[in-house]
Amino acid sequence: MKIAFFGVPEAGIVCFNTLMQHKKNIIVVVPPTPSHYAYGMMVGLAEQYNIPCLAFNNSPKEENFINAFRELQPDLAVVCSFDHLLPPELLEIPPLGFINCHPSLLPQYRGGNPFFHGIVNNEKKTGITIHYMDSSFDTGDIISQWETNIEPDETLGTLFNRLNLQTTHMLIDIINKLEKGEKPARKPQLKNGDFMLAPNIIPEKGHTLIDWSKDAAYIDRFIRALNPFLGAITSFRGCIIKIWSGVYLENHTDNHQPGTVISVTQDNIAIATGKGIFFPTCLQVGNFVISDVRDFIRRTNPQIGEVFTNN
Repeated sequence: MKIAFFGVPEAGIVCFNTLMQHKKNIIVVVPPTPSHYAYGMMVGLAEQYNIPCLAFNNSPKEENFINAFRELQPDLAVVCSFDHLLPPELLEIPPLGFINCHPSLLPQYRGGNPFFHGIVNNEKKTGITIHYMDSSFDTGDIISQWETNIEPDETLGTLFNRLNLQTTHMLIDIINKLEKGEKPARKPQLKNGDFMLAPNIIPEKGHTLIDWSKDAAYIDRFIRALNPFLGAITSFRGCIIKIWSGVYLENHTDNHQPGTVISVTQDNIAIATGKGIFFPTCLQVGNFVISDVRDFIRRTNPQIGEVFTNN
């Protein structure tokens, strides 16, 4: 069975390597646009296995790209973390269709970053959906789903790793069945409804800034939901600070402006929030120095009344 692979790191790399380890017949890798940060990574990965790449300049709707893809005559296309909407004339080419790996329990959390939104929204469950693709993002018929808990101390990294590992198992199982001529189950999704969404998190648009007016429990989830790939950002004395972890007191009442340092010891800094107090435990100063809170206190000597801001 001839497989075309569409992917973007990091999930795309995990899935691609798993397919290769199981000796699946990948005949072509389709990377994102040449201007995408991950283009070179996907091309380099394909070259390691002597697999050709087929690229489009700006959009997979380009006629020359679609014609070249058709000439390859793939039986199946596997998509993993690919951020381009694929046109119907492309989707209809492989006789076994396009299957996509999505890290949520669809139809909940359609979009580019279900990991972040599930943690921030204090969800208790999440999972993996393998589904056929149609002309919209994350709306095609469901083949298989797997559910897992979101743990109280879950981070983006721990959830990402666990879901990616399970994705590979599910993907190989489905491909093995297709190779035997078995038809996977197809469960239609509800296209419309009051579903949670999972838009991409874009630091340049301020999506990773800590809002100290939120309650301390939310801030804790926000920080964990950005650890380790992005980092939750605040500002102290005009310097960018990333906070990677912390603990909090949820029910403590305080009248200070959110973001204000309300106490300092050798071992911790207490920061006022909209409700409760947050104690950072691991911080990064600028782009270089990552330290525990005691080292941060020793280096910066923060004072009561100073303010962590989100600008």
